[in-house]
Amino acid sequence: MLNQEGTQVSQEENNKSLMRRWYDEMWQPCNFDLIPELAGPHYTRHDMMGTRTVTGEEYRDSLKMFGATWTIRDFNYFLMSEGNFITSIGSWVVENFDGQGTEAQWDWVQSFRVEGGRLVETWLPAMGGTDMQWAASDIPAQSILVRG
Repeated sequence: MLNQEGTQVSQEENNKSLMRRWYDEMWQPCNFDLIPELAGPHYTRHDMMGTRTVTGEEYRDSLKMFGATWTIRDFNYFLMSEGNFITSIGSWVVENFDGQGTEAQWDWVQSFRVEGGRLVETWLPAMGGTDMQWAASDIPAQSILVRG
């Protein structure tokens, strides 16, 4: 794959570039209008709300509904990528999390699957409320190790 300068870049570096846009251009400034450009057309989420598949537009609209008053600060993350998977380890503070001035610190380890330069699936087990009841089919097949 070629970058904007026409230089050959690995799939892993392209995935990291996508994630930097996800965090630096979308999440940090709460610019949720970028979501359909970065995720989809179908985006499967395994998170604290269970497993569901939404369009990029549906995910954007859900975040705009409850994240309209947020300010994100103290934002740090680290990215690791292999093949079409990328994992982030990060932390941030969300100001006005509940619309009443409450701050909430979120710490996470989150993995994503990328197809066609867009996020199409994610796993986020570490935040409060995750039921930890994933089915084997929720885990990428190449990572399943069957023990006899």
